[in-house]
Amino acid sequence: MTGKEEEKLEKTEDGKSIEDSPRDRTRLSDICADIKVSQIMSKETTVVKDTEPIENIIELMTRTPYHSFPVLNSNDELVGVIDQDNILELLFFERSHRTHHTHLMAIKALSEEASTLMVHHPVTISHDASLCEAADLMIKHHINRMCVVDDKKLVGIISKSDLIKKIYELRG
Repeated sequence: MTGKEEEKLEKTEDGKSIEDSPRDRTRLSDICADIKVSQIMSKETTVVKDTEPIENIIELMTRTPYHSFPVLNSNDELVGVIDQDNILELLFFERSHRTHHTHLMAIKALSEEASTLMVHHPVTISHDASLCEAADLMIKHHINRMCVVDDKKLVGIISKSDLIKKIYELRG
């Protein structure tokens, strides 16, 4: 590298080049592109069936640390997700502004089982997708966790925390 090229390199506060920085985006992107979601996802998941009564789901939320649950049909296929937002909307429906009193909200307010309250068609990711793809989807859709699927079957959950921990570990 010539003297002029060295001058053009950005420097961090401690005088190292950006290339040597642990936050080198190119390097991290290369690393996370080679790691599959299946390598870091949580395989043990708490799920609910689409016929599960809402009261049981509320009770489940009070005794577990989870904020959302995958919803499976009778064939154990992922059909939706139910989360704290869905439950709060149901519990406080009468407090919501009347502009939110749509036909769909009325149906949800009368919900007695997961299938009528859940978010249909949740954002999912394939088990063989890369960590970069998972991060891109989470950022794009403003979600903290995603269901990991293989042929419509739930195989795990991946969260932003999982991604951050793995990248931090890889940075060494």
